[in-house]
Amino acid sequence: MLSVDLDKTLEAVEDWLSGYIRQPHSELGRSGPVCPFVAPAQDADALEIRVRLVGLTPSQALIDEIVRCGLDEFSEVGWKAGNPNLRSLLLVLPDLPPEHLQLLDTAHSALKPESVRRGLMLGQFHEKCREKAARNPAFEVSWAPVPMVAIRSMAIHDVLFLANRRDWFEEYARRFGVRYRNSAHGVDPLLTEVYERACAVHGLRG
Repeated sequence: MLSVDLDKTLEAVEDWLSGYIRQPHSELGRSGPVCPFVAPAQDADALEIRVRLVGLTPSQALIDEIVRCGLDEFSEVGWKAGNPNLRSLLLVLPDLPPEHLQLLDTAHSALKPESVRRGLMLGQFHEKCREKAARNPAFEVSWAPVPMVAIRSMAIHDVLFLANRRDWFEEYARRFGVRYRNSAHGVDPLLTEVYERACAVHGLRG
């Protein structure tokens, strides 16, 4: 019989959010916290944490389905925050054993195209995650003490993660291109540089 201490799991998640995700890190390649959206999201009561148990025989199909259902669930949450840009859903899988953590990585790769089409960003976090920081490819940023999947609304800085694939970048440009066309005021120069380079590479008008 599975034994998961939900109180300890949620405590570990909260410690991770406050002690790592909300804090600056010397290897990020930029100033500010690891994720600049978490503190505003928590302050606005816009971060939903849901626990999902995978059972004794986790499979790729099961993990894919949990993540896919999370994408559906995102639009069904009774969000308390008025600002949709702050909404984040954290799926916590406390009983996913270390030898099966790669199932999260595979699910992320398989379902990211669908998440982007929905205007959502998908990220996996676990103890062995090899995802790199956008501004420092030497830093494996997506470490977490408990296996998790984060789903949030797409934001303007996501050009850093979406510029390399034409279909992803087209979806990004459809949503945020006007910010670059009308005025670059307030947009990080690095984002503008990446956006304009992606437009040239993919043959799109900025």
